[in-house]
Amino acid sequence: MRMRKKVHLEERWARQQPRLITDPAAQKGRWRELMPGCKAVWLELGCGKGRFTAQTAQANPEALFIALERVADAMVVAMERCGEMGLQNVYFIDANAEALRDYFADGEIDRLYLNFSDPWPSKAQAKRRLTHPDFLRRYARVLGAGGEIHFKTDNTDLFEWSLFQFPKAGYTLSEVTRNLHARGVQGIMTDYEEKFYQEGKPICRCVATKGETASARLRLIYPTEQDERAIWAYRQAFLDSGEDTDGASGLRETEDFHYWLHHACTGDVPGWVKADTFLALDTEGVLVGMVNVRHELNEHLERIGGHIGYSVHPGLRRRGYATEMLALALDYCRETLGMNKVLVTCDDDNPGSARTILHFNAALENKVPDGERLVRRYWINLT
Repeated sequence: MRMRKKVHLEERWARQQPRLITDPAAQKGRWRELMPGCKAVWLELGCGKGRFTAQTAQANPEALFIALERVADAMVVAMERCGEMGLQNVYFIDANAEALRDYFADGEIDRLYLNFSDPWPSKAQAKRRLTHPDFLRRYARVLGAGGEIHFKTDNTDLFEWSLFQFPKAGYTLSEVTRNLHARGVQGIMTDYEEKFYQEGKPICRCVATKGETASARLRLIYPTEQDERAIWAYRQAFLDSGEDTDGASGLRETEDFHYWLHHACTGDVPGWVKADTFLALDTEGVLVGMVNVRHELNEHLERIGGHIGYSVHPGLRRRGYATEMLALALDYCRETLGMNKVLVTCDDDNPGSARTILHFNAALENKVPDGERLVRRYWINLT
């Protein structure tokens, strides 16, 4: 149901400008400067009219509270509530949850609230749910170590679906309840929650704590001259195992590191397309894997190569690294290259790679022969 347009909205909005961050991207990595000495930064996605926002900020004056809302009519009410209560630790942004990484640095948020977000019940709209794995991976990047997601909803189908998504994305669940207020009101309510409670409708809630997800463990960087020893050791591991180094821009076949670094890595080779090659490093700086992202497809890539190639060190398999490497590569394709969909392939007799690709709701287009092997061709929608 759409909200009725508030009377004198523009004037009311103008009076709340001190609480509104008009350029959230400029605050990236600097949010704590708004409240020096704050002990935590909490973010609420979809604050509505701000009852929960204001009361939570009032009860936790040591925390910097940031509220995100897209509906101006609702957010002006939320800002006015905070103003009437004299709160100095709340700021608002008019933005989309999809762009969180544009506004917050890695690890900058300590707690994230998802209160009664749209359930998007249609399967075709599942990717719009704020507990979809695509969103959970975004949250993992901006959440600090041990960061929490506090999730409440009145939609039991969404809740049960979400309980399955959190662990897949590397979060640990706690405080799971399907009737939060069964023994009386627990915690601070939203306006919707108060209404549901009065109607006797059960409220579902859980806390999802960021664990050692691949999002937390890995980062992609461009290779440099200083990485030669690690890259050469990575190459040797594949030579010893007799495997191909997929996604490594011909590393296994090269003997000239300088040529590989300055030409093969960027696709500056006759017949190749423009590309980016990344090293996937863990928190200790260990080279876990390599990823190659092709900006476009030539005939060979269209048939069997795809937009993304990747490999994991033979000694570091079965730890979930491949899934996160592909997730980070997909983020790069979407956010940096502006791609709408990508082709990812794997051998038909490699079920592990197929499972990794299918984790991202990939659609199998077909299987094509390549010599004696059969190649699966999957398309992943990034929109």
